[in-house]
Amino acid sequence: MKRGILAAGAALSLACGLLGASHLATADVPGGTVVRTTPVAGTPHVLDGRVNAVTRVGSTIILGGTFTRVRNEGSNTEVVRRGLVALDADTGQIRTAFNPSPGTNVTSLLPAADGTSVYVGGGFTTISGATRARVARIRVSDGSVVTSFNAGTVNGNVRDLALRGGRLWMAGAFTHVAGRPQPALATLDPETGAFSPYMGLRVAGTHRGSGVTQVLKIDTTADGSRLVAVGNFDTLQGVQNHQLLMLDTSGPSAQPATFRTGYYLTPCSSAFDTYMRDVAFSDDDSFFVVTTTGAYGGATVACDTTARFETRTVSTDARPSWVNHTGGDTLYGAEVTPAAVYVGGHQRWHNNPFAGDRAGPGAVAREGIAALDPVNGLPLSWNPGRDKGVGVFDFLFDDRGLWVASDTTRIAGQLRSRIALLLKDGATRPAIRTPLLPNDVYVGGSAVAPTGLLRWRYDGTVAGAVQDPPDGRINWSTVRGAFMVNGSLYLGQSDGSFTRRTFNGSTYGGVQQVNTSDLIVRLAAWHDEIAVMTGMFLDDNRVYFTLTGDPNLYYRYFTPESGVVGAQRYVAGTGVTGLDLRQTRGMFLAGSQVYVATATGDLVRVGWARGGPSGRFTGSATTVSGPTRDGRVWGGRAMFLFQDTSGGGA
Repeated sequence: MKRGILAAGAALSLACGLLGASHLATADVPGGTVVRTTPVAGTPHVLDGRVNAVTRVGSTIILGGTFTRVRNEGSNTEVVRRGLVALDADTGQIRTAFNPSPGTNVTSLLPAADGTSVYVGGGFTTISGATRARVARIRVSDGSVVTSFNAGTVNGNVRDLALRGGRLWMAGAFTHVAGRPQPALATLDPETGAFSPYMGLRVAGTHRGSGVTQVLKIDTTADGSRLVAVGNFDTLQGVQNHQLLMLDTSGPSAQPATFRTGYYLTPCSSAFDTYMRDVAFSDDDSFFVVTTTGAYGGATVACDTTARFETRTVSTDARPSWVNHTGGDTLYGAEVTPAAVYVGGHQRWHNNPFAGDRAGPGAVAREGIAALDPVNGLPLSWNPGRDKGVGVFDFLFDDRGLWVASDTTRIAGQLRSRIALLLKDGATRPAIRTPLLPNDVYVGGSAVAPTGLLRWRYDGTVAGAVQDPPDGRINWSTVRGAFMVNGSLYLGQSDGSFTRRTFNGSTYGGVQQVNTSDLIVRLAAWHDEIAVMTGMFLDDNRVYFTLTGDPNLYYRYFTPESGVVGAQRYVAGTGVTGLDLRQTRGMFLAGSQVYVATATGDLVRVGWARGGPSGRFTGSATTVSGPTRDGRVWGGRAMFLFQDTSGGGA
């Protein structure tokens, strides 16, 4: 079930930056509240098999899967429930009147529009005593079949369902629906179950030439204009859309969207006919995430990953905005909420692209379940842990919190057999704001004060009087880059260390190592880069930096909340006309402009655009200050703008 993130803060921040009217910035990275790490008591115990699906209709939670036995929390009495069970959403108690007993694998559940019934998909041929081939609609009150809904014969398992725009979408391993040829993905009338010709496109082929053509998972945008599907297929209407396709569903019939990707052409292990596992949109429809299995194949492949794609990308080969590797462990379910992308599988690590079946440089331990930063995919601090088993097969985020459906019995060390609820009021992290001008610019390790720190006011045009602020007993000649976030000063130093301390403009807090990515296997490449940096700034939870004698602007993902630095380094671009990055002697970001100090003491301004995998320079560079323009000498070992604990400037 999809949930979302990200407002239009970046666009508003850009506008404020252009106006230059305020030292406060808007949130470029929204804050958020994750769910608790400890499950609530009261949920029932599913005693065997798997819970494949969880949904909610009114005050009732429905679970579907391969189980046969359940019992209430605190009771020793086992209750027979084959494939379907209903619970009170508040107390967790089993609803005794609901017992449809499809007797085989239930893979998908979807609330109907009437608020009193639910669609069920799977491999069954009977349910509640009625003949229904693999898709049915039943009442939540007593499990009885809604007789007016009958899709006829669906000749293969139904794997997923979606309801949008007055159409019921059905995905699976079928080739015919009610005698009509429509492989893998079809539409039905949601009231009667009658075949709908709206989806008339042909999905064909397989990933490795093995298995059957099938769609495993689908999701739709909230506005009903797009549908994404993943599974074992190769083409859509004869055009390659390998293992992932997007449909434009805004018109009178489904059409191929402008989005295609070759990212999932990676072969991965021959043990899998497809390695796709789940797909989920954000609530604002701006992006979707995909999880995979496949075994370790290296840092550039799609196996055993979570990846984010931008929904409105127009491309025949769209690339992910970010990718998080487990290092060879499978991911299944994904759920996007305002605060996190929750994923669950039998993974042991995240941020682990450089090692297979072991922890590599930068790996962060997250057993069986994790909350990822929606902006860059790195793991947040949230870490309840769960018995890995095979995986988490479904999540549901509702007004109480996050329901976790799996095949294992323990989460956060507590017995919660195959279903658990984590309440929504967990830890909150603040928004991250891009500072704007006018503001205080700090320059450390300059030619004027080689070991000290200087400060002056700057509005983008005029530099104020030079001041001598407290230097925090830091030898600024050893600093190699700096930035501030919400009242914390981050420093990279010549010994390769990366640290943070609070700073209010006069008083410094104690030094803390930012080393989450080093706790298992040291991320040596990052520390080697820090030692030779010439400038650094943070934007969109990416640390951008330049290196001595190097013409490139690089970046790594970085999430301040968890202190995780991305294991992989990427190139954001090179300099533009009027800017040679080999001459960098410090840099900072202010709104939609990057300011770079050069070896000649000049300050150069260049446009900065966000979006996609990274930010990028735009236009050409303009020298706005310097020894021959206004007498000010810029540049040093570190240059940063002040930011207080609320995200505002000085």
